[in-house]
Amino acid sequence: MDLLTIALIAGVVLLTGISKSAFAGALGVFAVPLLMLKLPASQAIALMLPLLIIGDALSVKSFWGKWDKHLLLPLLPGAVVGVALAYLIIDVINPTHLRLIIATICIVFALKNILFKQTTLRFLSNKIGAFVMSMFSGVTSSLVHAGGPPIIIYFSAIGLSPSTFVATAAIFFAMMNILKLIAALSFGVLTGATIITALMFFPLALLGNWLGVKINTVLNKELFLKIMNYLLLLLGMWLLLK
Repeated sequence: MDLLTIALIAGVVLLTGISKSAFAGALGVFAVPLLMLKLPASQAIALMLPLLIIGDALSVKSFWGKWDKHLLLPLLPGAVVGVALAYLIIDVINPTHLRLIIATICIVFALKNILFKQTTLRFLSNKIGAFVMSMFSGVTSSLVHAGGPPIIIYFSAIGLSPSTFVATAAIFFAMMNILKLIAALSFGVLTGATIITALMFFPLALLGNWLGVKINTVLNKELFLKIMNYLLLLLGMWLLLK
């Protein structure tokens, strides 16, 4: 592994750590495309999974007990269904079309919140909304590694505080990535060498987590949600142009 590849992986690990503990993983969609600048797609995707799990574990530890249990429980069935559904439709779904759908939803939702702040999406604030958005997150996370936007949209619509937002997202994605890990191991996608490579960058994951927690603690609810809306807009544009 050359120095440029090592530097690229290091940057992605740091970005992932900051993103997960500051902005609920909103920047995670950039990780795989960045890794693909130096790694084959299959290797980049395989490496990203243990890196995400490391980031999840650190974020869960940092925000331990701050998640909303009543909000989390309705999300889990949808995530399980979403991951299972993704593996059932993986041979027939068009990833490009799926990315376009996610991009459009991100852009429309972000512009709605930026331009029409008083308009609320009440239809999301119930168990059906939680199931649908978590299922969508499970599908998009498994197929195009973009599981963040659906959950970010759902949490933004509810208007969670920064710490509750990040804590609930952290434990949700930790559980979902464990499901993905089981699937990846069963399909032989993940190897011992890939896991060892991910663990080598653990100190940088710690640093990213520490920086992210510091960022999160200085943001009030209004500023945090504003940043999340602009990040969603950025994610939508990225996915659209990609």
